[in-house]
Amino acid sequence: MPSWRAGNLNLKFMHKSSLLEILRTFSKQELIKFEDFVRSPYFNKKENVLKLFLEIRKYSPAFESENLVKDKTWTALFPGKVYNYGIMKNLIHDLGKLCESFLSEEVYSRNETQRSLDFLNTISSRNILNVFMNKIESAEKAFLKNFKSAKYDFLTDYYDGMRDLNHMKVRFLQANEQFKKKDELVKSPEHLIFSFLIKCFETFHDVILNSLNYNSPVKSNISYLILKELEDHSILKNILEYTKEQSPENYRVLECYYSMYKALSVNDSLEYFNEFKNNLSQNSGLFSEAELRELYNGLLTSFGNRKITTKNFHHEYFSIIQIGFKNKIILKPDGTIDPGNFTSIVNVSCANDIKFTEEFIENYKDKIPLEFRENIYLYSMAVLNFSKKNFERSLEFIVKVQSNDLLMKFDIKHLQLNIYYELNDRVAFDYSYDALKHFIKRSNLTNESRIVTRVKHCEYIKALFAHRENYDAFKLSCLKEEITVNKTINKNWLLRKIGELENK
Repeated sequence: MPSWRAGNLNLKFMHKSSLLEILRTFSKQELIKFEDFVRSPYFNKKENVLKLFLEIRKYSPAFESENLVKDKTWTALFPGKVYNYGIMKNLIHDLGKLCESFLSEEVYSRNETQRSLDFLNTISSRNILNVFMNKIESAEKAFLKNFKSAKYDFLTDYYDGMRDLNHMKVRFLQANEQFKKKDELVKSPEHLIFSFLIKCFETFHDVILNSLNYNSPVKSNISYLILKELEDHSILKNILEYTKEQSPENYRVLECYYSMYKALSVNDSLEYFNEFKNNLSQNSGLFSEAELRELYNGLLTSFGNRKITTKNFHHEYFSIIQIGFKNKIILKPDGTIDPGNFTSIVNVSCANDIKFTEEFIENYKDKIPLEFRENIYLYSMAVLNFSKKNFERSLEFIVKVQSNDLLMKFDIKHLQLNIYYELNDRVAFDYSYDALKHFIKRSNLTNESRIVTRVKHCEYIKALFAHRENYDAFKLSCLKEEITVNKTINKNWLLRKIGELENK
């Protein structure tokens, strides 16, 4: 094959390259800063890499022009020269690495804790005693000030930083025969334990969430095993009591996370859930927006993980949603809303405040990530219209949803069953009921208890159909008692339907 033809095989569009994928995420200001970064001889000494960026930048912010073909870009950079695949590939690679370095530098420049620790470590290695002592005292004050003003994204960053700071200080003073303070030896392990426990509690939340969504085992997970041992032997309780006496402010942080762990692990009563909810409300000022959002998600998970439901389920859930709005943590840092949170808010708020639901859908639908937006909107409108008793309209929306998400498929099928009951369409209900049973058998990516409650819900609707066709007061009262006592979805709706049958 002639060499020019072999070269032409490589003249492809750059649109799907990782370089352009990264650059498309840059804001206008970031592109300006990145140009300064690429121009800096400290970071980049290759003039052709700068030329490549300046050529590519002409097509910002979309970076999707037909001119972004490697041979056309080559011609703009090296007019009159024959295209060289190897050189072009290396230029793109080098610019991509500069993108990665720029983003890392941006993160590092905002990480005051890590920058302070790295600087102190450098001064320590140079054995500059006076400078080290002055700077480490300043760093301690800055760390504590940021802790008290909730400037850390996550408080484990503070505890890790303080542990490293105290450890470095002890080692430096010991090496210089200046060590006199015993309390430094106390602080370091305290911060280590605080960080370790909080990370264990956070990980346990992830384990429970994964179990709910994908039926992954909990009791064989190492975070469960460690925390269970610490709990069973009263070690967690003793640590909390010690912290309460020695450091009340750190105790409040630790207690909040511990109550999340208890709410997630002891899910057959409301005691620990309510305790976690109260702790979070009372201590929200201790946490940054990012950390508060994670704790809030823990509250939602612990609520969904409960083995029991009450008549006030939707009202309680709605109160949690209101906490999220009050603390302005419904949206993620990038300004979008989690699709699962969006549908949860719609499902719950429809049972409490239709006007709120309508306003929420209208105001937040454009904040759903684009790839999920249409399906989430269609599903939400189906739920809203169902709550407004526009059952035909609800069905029109729900049949348009085309989602591959397993949990969304469950929600769609359950809503359809509810609609068919309201429309008194027994044929459509039986067909959908059988389809759902087959779907459940084929699906193994959801929590077993969740499957049980959803299957029960379907069986309850089927029983309602039977009583609608052949009323039996005694059997209906038994069904009512069973629904009242057991955990099931849409409990209030089921009880309302029983009430309608009783009043006929």
